[in-house]
Amino acid sequence: MIAAIRSEFTKIITLRSVWIITFILLGAGLLFHYFSGTGFLGNLKTLDGNGMHWEYRRPIKAELDFFSTIGSAIFNPGILFPLLGAVIAGAEFQAGQLGISLLAVPSRKQMIISKVIATILYTLGIGIVYAIISLVTAYFMVKDWQLDILSSPEVFIRISGGIFFLVAITLISLGITLITRRTLLGILIMGGFIGVTMSQAIASFAPAVDAWTPISAARNFLLQEPAMPVIGPPFSSSNLMGGMVLALWLIGVLIVSLILMKRRDAR
Repeated sequence: MIAAIRSEFTKIITLRSVWIITFILLGAGLLFHYFSGTGFLGNLKTLDGNGMHWEYRRPIKAELDFFSTIGSAIFNPGILFPLLGAVIAGAEFQAGQLGISLLAVPSRKQMIISKVIATILYTLGIGIVYAIISLVTAYFMVKDWQLDILSSPEVFIRISGGIFFLVAITLISLGITLITRRTLLGILIMGGFIGVTMSQAIASFAPAVDAWTPISAARNFLLQEPAMPVIGPPFSSSNLMGGMVLALWLIGVLIVSLILMKRRDAR
């Protein structure tokens, strides 16, 4: 199994398209963290004696907004991570690559599990970079205000939740692409989920249905702060349900992709 994982990881890091997307993801992460940090610093200029600052002309508790900002700075560029999962999976269906892979690892179950683990490791690497960027950005956000907030468990929870989101959404995209056997189709399906969440096309009339879509579930899980007034579209479920739905999507899509890959031919 270790040799198979090493082989799959090698395939990932030798794909030019993966490197291109990785640089895009890192650039987007830096950009969103910069804008989130400067936006928060701007809001701090309106801080009053009660620990409230003014955003959209209403008072918001600065500490809660800080935690929310950390989550959104990971979530916003994170919606690009499906590109990574789709490209990694789609590489198997180009120029007979799947047949070659099965010659090296005859067990399809072992091959898919190895690919999933290799993808987790690669995405975790990017996630760790995101975590470092978040901590550095957070330091500059609070160094002249409340530096001890960086040691709050909530900071660790938000960043850890963000990394889980990055890995989960990448694997969901990988699984969908393995099911469809087309990189573009995997990207389009995930793009559709993103569009549904951002446009609130379903949430506007059926929030209970919207809560079961993967990107909305991730948004509910990562960005919701019950004690803070909602800025932007309302959430469609609780943090706990959002995390559970995201996990169910992850497990379900990977199981289906494994079943279908075991039944299909290697062409």
